[in-house]
Amino acid sequence: MRMTRIAAALALTVGLALGTGGAVQAAPPGSGYDYTDPAQTGCSATGITIWSKELRHPATGAVNGVLELRYSTACETNWVRVNNYVNGAAAVKIIARPRVHAPTGGSLEYATDSTVDVYYGWSYGLQFYAPSWVCVDVGGMITLNGVVLGSNGQALDRVC
Repeated sequence: MRMTRIAAALALTVGLALGTGGAVQAAPPGSGYDYTDPAQTGCSATGITIWSKELRHPATGAVNGVLELRYSTACETNWVRVNNYVNGAAAVKIIARPRVHAPTGGSLEYATDSTVDVYYGWSYGLQFYAPSWVCVDVGGMITLNGVVLGSNGQALDRVC
């Protein structure tokens, strides 16, 4: 009888030390994709465009690029991709995931990326784990010598 009580107390102590008492929830497993390259992880192989917006010149309205939000069906990640129509211009790609609680416990922490490169055509930024129940904020610009040639028209667009 005494041995059973000691074993039960030991099991309870080990369980509390390991967090099985429910006090701490781990981050969802897909959050390991945060701040990674969608091509290098293979996530881009199942990427689909779930939202897009033209990047228009603020004064003339000319379309100088396209901003897309991509989603990987296999990895459950989002990233921003821009098609830059202006040779020699910089493409700015912005994505932010707000801090949200996961329905199954734990939370996804706030994450943001702003990638800038001078690339004519398609370029993309880093990805974040963002399953279908997570909204993200996205934005993009085309700039040349400090002048905005195209933007999404506001700071960021919320996409759910």
